[in-house]
Amino acid sequence: MNGIRRAASLAAAIGLSCFAGIAISNLYTSSHEPNNNNQAPTLRSYRRALSNIDHTILNYNHEHGRMEPVNAATITDAVFKDPKHLYGDCEIPKARFATHQVATLYQPAFPGSGSRMTYELVEALTGMTISNDHNYAIDPNVHNHVVSVKTHYPNRNGISLEAFDDHFHGALLVIRNPIKAIPSFFNFWYERINHLENHSVRAPTEEWIAFRDANLGEQLKSWRKHMDYWLKKYENDRSKLLVLPYERLTDNARGPGTALKLALFLDSVEGVNAAKPEEVACLWHRSVKYMDEGETVEGHAVRSGSSATPYTQSQFDAIRNTLQTQKWKYKDDPEVFKIMDQYMRHIQHSWLYVS
Repeated sequence: MNGIRRAASLAAAIGLSCFAGIAISNLYTSSHEPNNNNQAPTLRSYRRALSNIDHTILNYNHEHGRMEPVNAATITDAVFKDPKHLYGDCEIPKARFATHQVATLYQPAFPGSGSRMTYELVEALTGMTISNDHNYAIDPNVHNHVVSVKTHYPNRNGISLEAFDDHFHGALLVIRNPIKAIPSFFNFWYERINHLENHSVRAPTEEWIAFRDANLGEQLKSWRKHMDYWLKKYENDRSKLLVLPYERLTDNARGPGTALKLALFLDSVEGVNAAKPEEVACLWHRSVKYMDEGETVEGHAVRSGSSATPYTQSQFDAIRNTLQTQKWKYKDDPEVFKIMDQYMRHIQHSWLYVS
């Protein structure tokens, strides 16, 4: 535990900008350690093979048993089509309620930002059960016996647990670009009101357009309010808040490193023993980029139907203005400032959203 905590401090200091600056090349041709026995490469050999970029990341060194800075890496999407070859095989542990006291974490996310996906990853990394805000508020049996509590608060789909604040160690804040989060939430809502299986279909484009025209302004305010609430709650002690951008967590290149950062944070919490660093990439792939009968399903996005979610130019501008407001509001917070800047760059370079 102490060694992992020291690693967490190192990770926080360096920033763990894993897999930044991706270059396209073949993983195995760059390896310095040929796999002569045909066994699946370990995470150590995999990371050591990724040595063509000059950005600093952290790697778990098996030989020395600690996190060490290494060069960032090259990777291709094709590699991820064979996770057993890349990571070896692993089993996701069955999540159970803790029999001992746990300093529980809040797990807030605006609706449509991957709350369920993060839920499954946290359980995979800890083997401990997660609760939700509604259940936590009424069932004292789960108090301090779950690793985290999923909530959409202060969005109207969540409820306040401020009366239980002393139960909580900190928070895992999952954020997502609103240009994607809002239509993802609408897909969920469309399934619910039509009594459809969760994560089964996307709403028809005409239904999305009607929703967006009636609700986009309010949704953007709610997105901003949600983000502001959790950042303010931990503004005096950011060591208790981990900000997890959905886009990094689901990205083929940055996902394993982001999951490692999450595992280190979880392991710093009293009563929680997270997966070993060398196990994280496999657990990430099994829970976030999992295999279903030989077919990759990215981020649990198994919905059928059109993925088109167009915006008008004025709506596009409203989203951009919201991001710009948040970017400059948090200009003194380098991490959040950078995320907002990346979100703005994403929509500025995308032509698919304007109808």
